[in-house]
Amino acid sequence: MAMAEERRNIAKAFRYFRYERTRVQLALITVQLGYGFYYVLTKAAMSEGVNQFVFAVYRDVIALCLLGPFAYFSERELRTSLTLPTLLMILALGFTGVFLQQTLFLAGLTYTNTAFAAAMQNAIPVFTFMIASICKLEVIRISKADGMAKVVGMFAAVAGALTMCLYKGPTLFGTDPQIAERERQSSDDAPTPHVENGWFISTLLEFGLDYWQIGALCLVANCLCMGIYTNLQIPALRRFPAPVSLATSSIFVGSVALVITGLFSITHVSDWILRSPGTLISVVYAGSIASGLNFSLQAWANHRGGPVLVAAYIPLQTVFSAFLGVVILEDPLHLGSVIGAVFILAGLYLDGATIERIYSYSWQCKQQEWRLKQKVE
Repeated sequence: MAMAEERRNIAKAFRYFRYERTRVQLALITVQLGYGFYYVLTKAAMSEGVNQFVFAVYRDVIALCLLGPFAYFSERELRTSLTLPTLLMILALGFTGVFLQQTLFLAGLTYTNTAFAAAMQNAIPVFTFMIASICKLEVIRISKADGMAKVVGMFAAVAGALTMCLYKGPTLFGTDPQIAERERQSSDDAPTPHVENGWFISTLLEFGLDYWQIGALCLVANCLCMGIYTNLQIPALRRFPAPVSLATSSIFVGSVALVITGLFSITHVSDWILRSPGTLISVVYAGSIASGLNFSLQAWANHRGGPVLVAAYIPLQTVFSAFLGVVILEDPLHLGSVIGAVFILAGLYLDGATIERIYSYSWQCKQQEWRLKQKVE
């Protein structure tokens, strides 16, 4: 009888484990689908001439209105007093993960397309892992199979990102007259349609780069900033163990930086006005879904399955955004993007397979520990 009861308890615990894993996976798929629509809507807003700083400011304000009350009421007991080191970390998180990350991403999306921008986001876990290894936040055991898989996956993903940046290739599917016009005008050193060139873009154009290459570099820098942001969260959460409150504070810092930069860079007050209904929808969606809902789902999934499992689902952004971009915006699909995406997906698959083995081993250890505990009792 005792043995039969033990088996039923083990089966019940395993079913609950699979149920939790399914919930996490569905949540992460929903997050990536939400980002796919975000890329398409944001690309449409950028094509209408919306200023990047204006878009980012309105997005962060909406996110603050949603996350602020939730963080205040749900993490009262988790928040600790702010010290100078904690405050400096929050400032660094806001500058890298909000201000630089959003500005560089919007610039990269403006000068490329939705499929390319989404595919480049697959490099975020790679940069995160590289920075964690350099800072000794994660140990690489090259002599072990999991360590070697991580190293091979990292280099494969980096090679894919470089391929997407350096090689565009012929168009495999779709046409985009706006990008063709940008390429023609970049050869004449003329400004991009619907986009005003600032001093930074103008400087890069003087070095002989075209708009596509500038957009690719901005997206690489965007991924690097997210890698720095993710690793900075580790020591910050040790001092301030309230993840939603920490993220809300970071968004506030980034919003202030965006507002200050926008006041100095935007010369016309009318640029702060969202004229078209489509632009308004894009901003509301970006703040409520891309920042608000997706952040909540990612935080919950991170708590249940771990950060690396969350990162393993990022490649789905490429599939969703490419499909939606071709269908809605008629974006082109280039050979370089396909080749680079294959390398990135292969690298992330190796990392994901390693993580799943680690999680399976961890579950087996917990199962054995539970059995021993039941026998003792």
